[in-house]
Amino acid sequence: MPTHNDIKTTAYLEPILNYAEAHLGSRLKPTGKYLYRAFCPFHADTKDSFRLYVDGNDVVRFHCFGACGGDWDIYDVIMLKEKCSFRQAQQIWADYLGLKDVIFHRGQSQSIPEPDAETEPDNVVAFLEPVEPTEQIKATLAEAATFYNKLLLSDPEKHFKVLTYLARRGVERPIIERFQIGYSPAYIDEDHRGRALINGFLDRFDEDYLTFSHFQDACLVRLLNDEGARGYGYYRQQIDFTTRSPFTRSYGDYFAGRIVFPIHNMKGEVVGIIGRRPDNRGVRWLKQQAGESAITTKSWLYGIDKAYRYIKHYRTVILVEGIFDYFAFYRLLQDQGRPVVVSTLGSYLSAEAMGIFKQLGVEHFIVAYDWDEAGRKGIEKIAAEVGGTVFYLGGMQPGQDPAEKLKDVIGSISGFSLRHLMASAKKHQSATDKSIHMSFISCGPADKREMIFSPAENEPFVWHPEEASAKEFYYDVDDFLPLLSYDHGNKAMLDQTISEITRLMEERPTEPRSDRFFKIPANFLRIEGYTDLGPALILWLRLVIEQQAKKRKVRQTDAVFAEWLGTTRKTILVYKRQLQELGYLNIDTSTRPQRLSVRYFTNP
Repeated sequence: MPTHNDIKTTAYLEPILNYAEAHLGSRLKPTGKYLYRAFCPFHADTKDSFRLYVDGNDVVRFHCFGACGGDWDIYDVIMLKEKCSFRQAQQIWADYLGLKDVIFHRGQSQSIPEPDAETEPDNVVAFLEPVEPTEQIKATLAEAATFYNKLLLSDPEKHFKVLTYLARRGVERPIIERFQIGYSPAYIDEDHRGRALINGFLDRFDEDYLTFSHFQDACLVRLLNDEGARGYGYYRQQIDFTTRSPFTRSYGDYFAGRIVFPIHNMKGEVVGIIGRRPDNRGVRWLKQQAGESAITTKSWLYGIDKAYRYIKHYRTVILVEGIFDYFAFYRLLQDQGRPVVVSTLGSYLSAEAMGIFKQLGVEHFIVAYDWDEAGRKGIEKIAAEVGGTVFYLGGMQPGQDPAEKLKDVIGSISGFSLRHLMASAKKHQSATDKSIHMSFISCGPADKREMIFSPAENEPFVWHPEEASAKEFYYDVDDFLPLLSYDHGNKAMLDQTISEITRLMEERPTEPRSDRFFKIPANFLRIEGYTDLGPALILWLRLVIEQQAKKRKVRQTDAVFAEWLGTTRKTILVYKRQLQELGYLNIDTSTRPQRLSVRYFTNP
């Protein structure tokens, strides 16, 4: 009785060829003994990068040398095509061969996740920081922003829930039109199937593949068969073999299922897009993930195109953390035609964004970040870098949103003068020589409500002398090695391990405690760079130890890393890509095995 392995060997080469051509729509041309090539059915292929070959175990396999980068056997291909389980794929193949008695494997595919094993990912997507977008990319982003904006406003009944959600957050039609806010329908949408943008430009893609490549570079579409992508198990189920077009078959809109907010620079050019779920499920915001050269996000300031003239005039800016915080303040300003508020899209103010404010001559920063731990860190960082004055807005409680804080006091500040506000703040600043908290007294009659200033209660952050002078911190290898593993029973245990690693790093020893130690630059700890890495911190630290021990780049295969860290090659690939995208790892694949070198700071 044959096994599942027996029926995928060269003895079944002809039916494997027949199946691939009939069900994948690929015409495989022979190029040698047991070698065939075709255009890949799983991405928009222009270089016939799909191969059929026989490996050293006499197994017939498929490989894509293009965008997919995948390597599959016949069962993997059937799982991709039919969106079925590994067990079902074995049965489909046996039925195709007309075999009734086959010993099936009870495990899972090593390459393809089981269907429904992954839902749409809620992870925050990492992003690269390459060069300034080209004129072509900015033009493509502008086209996409216009398309999504028109789509949202063209059918208010269909998009009622989205428009209602925006209105509830204070964003109504006039603001939607002015800020070109749009919507990208989800994969479950029967009309668009997560491909509204692709279908809208499909004629142009068919005429000129280069146009489609611009949309790829602008990170407006995603390859659904990208095995290294987060949420691959979900996205590969969205591949649509009912269509012959490679664009609608193998790709989806990057922001499918999200409200889209175009990001403009001071010239008013669209330089990026950020997406938000129209619900409160999971991690809600999605930033673009660039390819090799298209998108940069460090200089993003939401609303700067509307505000920069008046920021320059008043030499003052109000900084908020989120987009909806931005609209809360924007709607409260006395003159919306002269806004001085921008969102930094997070509690971190980058050097590029600070450079913009210096260029505009800003002297006064009114900081209205969410008053949580992340916001506090952002404020302390600004206070350390700004040569002017920083004012803290409101007496925020931990976790309280500024929009919520201001909801009940709209009437008391709807006519405030920015000049008077700054004059009052300056007077108290010189008297106290401390940062200022601004609070609102909103009880009593409207004409008795007041705006008051008081010295800030929190003390500025102070480094210990030994830390201030330290250039490196020294850590014991034997303390860390037992913790550097992904072999955990569940996510809670993994989180506990990362917490323990973080605790050890925070000890910041200034001298070696044993002969077996590794070093980390002090500034990496001071800027808390490790907080960007998440579980990838485990792989990063192991590479740090190996690189410093050998005093050269690390040359090993992913299989070796997987063995070291008690995980799979796929997990290593995901975390390698994350580290590379964040700028903490250089990967050289020009040699075999690959060469990896750790970075301690991201590119400016």
